[in-house]
Amino acid sequence: MRLVFLYFNLALMLFSLQSLQCQYQGTIDSLRNSLAKSQSEEDTANINLALYKSLRRMHSDSAQLHLEKAIELNQGALSDSLSARIYVSQIEQLLIANDYDRVFNYVNKALKLKGHLNPKLLVDVYSMQGTAHYYKSEYAKAIQAHREAEKVCVANKMETGMAKVFNNIGIAYIKMEDWPKAKEYMGKSFELCKAFNIERGMAFTLGNLGIINKNQGDFKAAIEAYQQSNKLLDKLKDERGMARNFDNIGALYKKLGNQSLAEHNFQKSLQTSRRIGDESTMASALHNLGGLYAEQGKLNASVDNYEKSLAISEKLNNKDVIRDNHLGLAQVYEGYGSPKLALQHQKLYGSWKDSITSQDHLKSISELEIKYETKKKENDILLLSQEKLRSDAQIDKQETRIRQLSYLLIGAIVILGIGSVLVLQYLKNRRQKELIETIAETQIAERHRIARDLHDSVGGSLAMATNKLQFVNDNLDEDNKNIQDSIQVLVQTADQVRQISHNLMPGELVKFGLVTAIHATLDQLEKSSLDAHLYAFNMEDRIDPTKEIHVFRIVQEAIQNVIKHAQASKLSIYLNKHKKHLSLMVEDDGMGMGNNKNTSGIGLNNIESRVSQLKGSLNIDSGIGRGTTISIQIPT
Repeated sequence: MRLVFLYFNLALMLFSLQSLQCQYQGTIDSLRNSLAKSQSEEDTANINLALYKSLRRMHSDSAQLHLEKAIELNQGALSDSLSARIYVSQIEQLLIANDYDRVFNYVNKALKLKGHLNPKLLVDVYSMQGTAHYYKSEYAKAIQAHREAEKVCVANKMETGMAKVFNNIGIAYIKMEDWPKAKEYMGKSFELCKAFNIERGMAFTLGNLGIINKNQGDFKAAIEAYQQSNKLLDKLKDERGMARNFDNIGALYKKLGNQSLAEHNFQKSLQTSRRIGDESTMASALHNLGGLYAEQGKLNASVDNYEKSLAISEKLNNKDVIRDNHLGLAQVYEGYGSPKLALQHQKLYGSWKDSITSQDHLKSISELEIKYETKKKENDILLLSQEKLRSDAQIDKQETRIRQLSYLLIGAIVILGIGSVLVLQYLKNRRQKELIETIAETQIAERHRIARDLHDSVGGSLAMATNKLQFVNDNLDEDNKNIQDSIQVLVQTADQVRQISHNLMPGELVKFGLVTAIHATLDQLEKSSLDAHLYAFNMEDRIDPTKEIHVFRIVQEAIQNVIKHAQASKLSIYLNKHKKHLSLMVEDDGMGMGNNKNTSGIGLNNIESRVSQLKGSLNIDSGIGRGTTISIQIPT
C-alpha cells in the first residue's frame, strides 16, 4: 500500500511560529512591572501581547493567558496597528490548534488592516493562510496564498521570506507528485537558508528534500538529507521536526524492506509526537504502523493503528489522512475475509479521493500557475520598458553635459585632447544605446512570438475546423442551419483571436509612444465605414510608460465600443497634454446611450476601472440620437 502520509506530514516552514526564546528573565520581569503600572487599554493590550510572544516557547500556558487578555481588550477601541498584530497572534495559535476555519476568519480580519502590518507580519499572515488551506487539501488556494506572500517578499526585497515561500510552494508540488519542480523549489529555499544561516529553515528543507529524493529513487541522498536535518533539529531542540523526520525515515526503511528499522523509527515518531501533543504527526505514525503490521500479517494491530489514526485525522479534518486510512482498512478487512467491511471502507476511500483529486481541483491549480506566470512575464516586459526610458534620459543628460563642455573649451589649447574625450564618450553612449535597444527588442520579440503563436496555432486550428465544417455542409443535399451557425461562430472566434494577438503586444506603443500607437490602431479601420481621426496637442514628449499603456487600452476600448454599439459614421479622438494633466476626449456621432450609460456593459466598466487606477476623472455625455462624448482627465 502506498504510504501517502510520507507526503502529508511535511515540516511546513512557518518561521513566524518559531520565535526566539526569551534570553533574559529580566525582560519578563520588566514587562510585568510595566503591566502593573499600565493605565490605558492600549498599553495593557500591547504589554500582554509582548508577554505572550516572550513566554510562548517556554511557558505556553502562561503565554496563552496573556494572549487571551489582549484578545479581550481587542473588543474595544484599540489602534488598528495593535488590533492587526493581535489578529496575527490569534491566527498563529489557531493554526497550532488545527482550527483551520477560524484561521481563515481571522486572516480576513487581519488583511482588512494589512496597511497597518509590516511586510514580515503580512508575509506570515499569507503563509499561515496557505498552510491552513494545505492541511484542508485545498492546494489551489494554498498556492494562491503563498503567491501573495511571494509578492510581498519581492516588493520589499525580503530574501529570508522568499526562503519560506519557496519551501511552501515546493510542498504543494510534493502533494501533486511533481518531483522535479518540488526539488527545484526546495533547492532554492535551502540555498537561501544556507546563505542567511537560517538553521531551522535548513533543517525543514532538508527533511522535505529527503521525501523528494526517496520518491525519485535516490535512497542514499534521502537518508543523508534526513540525517543532516535531524542533526540541526537536535541542536535546535525541535522535537516536532524530529518526530516528523523519524516518521519519514521509517517509511524509507519500509520501502527498502528493513521492517525492523522501519518500526523502530515509526515508534520513535509516535512517542515523541504524543509527548509534545503533535496530533498531525501522531496520525501519520499510526497510519504507517498500520501499514507495516498489515504486511507482517498482524491484522488486529493493523486495524487498531488505522482506527486510531482515522479518529485523529477526522478530528483535524485532514482529508488525505482520512482517505488513506480508509484504503488501509479496506485492504486489511479484505485480508481478514470481511468483504462487507472491506467494501464499506473502499467506498469511503473513493469518496474522499474524488473530493481531493477531482479534475476541477487539478484544473484550478493549473489555471493559477498559468495566470501567475503570464502576469509575471507582463510585469517583466513593462519593467524593461521603464528601465529603457530611464536609461535614455540618462544618456540624454550625458550628451547635454558633453555639449556644454565642448562649448566652454572651444578655442582652448587642448582642443585635440577634448575632441578625443568627446569621441570616446560618444562611442560609449552609442554602445549603451545599442545594448539597451537590443534588450528591449528581445523582450518585444518575445511578446511578438506569443502573439504569433496564438495567431498561427489557434488561428490555424480554427481555420481548419471552419474549412472542414464548410466541406461537410457543401456536400449535404441542403444547408444545415446548425452547421452554418457553427461556421459563423468559428469565423467570429478566429477574428477575435487575430484581434487578441494584435492587442497582446502594441509594439508601436513601446517603441514610438502613445500617439503613434493610436494612429496605427486607427489605420486598421480604413476599410470600415467609420471615419476616424486623432488630434494630438503637446504630445511631443512621452509620458510615464505605465500611464501610456493604460491610456492606450482606454482608447482601444472606446474604439471597440463605438464599432460594436454606436452605429457611428465619424469618430474623433482628442489628446492634449497640459502642465499637470493629460486630457483625452473620444467623440462619435452614433446613436447614443440614453439613460443606460451607467450600465452599458463591460467596455465602459473597463474604462472606468483604468481611469480609477490612474486616479483620473471620467465624464460621459450622451443622449439618444446625438452621439457620445467620453472626457477623461489624468494627472501627469
